[in-house]
Amino acid sequence: MTIYEKLERKLGRYAIPNLMKYICVMYVVGFLIQSFNPMLYYYYLDLDPEAILHGHIWRLVTFLFYYPSSNIFWMLIGVFVYYSLGQTLETVWGVFKYNFFFFMGVLLLIFTSILFYLLTHYPLQLYPTYMTFSIFLAYALTFPDATFMLYFFFPIKAKYLAGLEVLIYAYMFLTVPDLGSKIAILLSLLNVGLFFYLTTRHHRGGKVINFRDYR
Repeated sequence: MTIYEKLERKLGRYAIPNLMKYICVMYVVGFLIQSFNPMLYYYYLDLDPEAILHGHIWRLVTFLFYYPSSNIFWMLIGVFVYYSLGQTLETVWGVFKYNFFFFMGVLLLIFTSILFYLLTHYPLQLYPTYMTFSIFLAYALTFPDATFMLYFFFPIKAKYLAGLEVLIYAYMFLTVPDLGSKIAILLSLLNVGLFFYLTTRHHRGGKVINFRDYR
């Protein structure tokens, strides 16, 4: 029995159905905070490891309220798209598997932030932006031939759009000076890779089963 299967057996009953609905509510609340009082997030809600270790444990959840855009049009489009992607993945994968994917990304950010602070005494700021983007990357790996309308006019398959996204990640990693952004990019890619490794490498008579077998 794999690690993932053991976790599913022990924790499956605690999985949250329709998780993407709650995530999108957090996106909208985060957008409103960023629009009307952005400092509220940075003072009281973000993933500040020093504050967390001094009792601000609510930040382990509230840092997810961060939304990267202040444009209401793109916020509405983003929420609609990610809700559709997340709901589709939950329907195909199952409730626990989608919960596992999302919360593993959350835990990677939290663990890295606190560990970095304990080792360096520097409060590295990590935001869930790239973790959100990784939902599309996971979707593209599951449905590589799904078609999206880029800018509403240009049809493009998910696998090519995902390739473009990875290239953008790589470019930003090389050019963005902020260490927190670099680490957040690596963690988002690690989350996707680790998720598929843990959930699709099932050994049956010595054979490794690829995740495409379950589509």
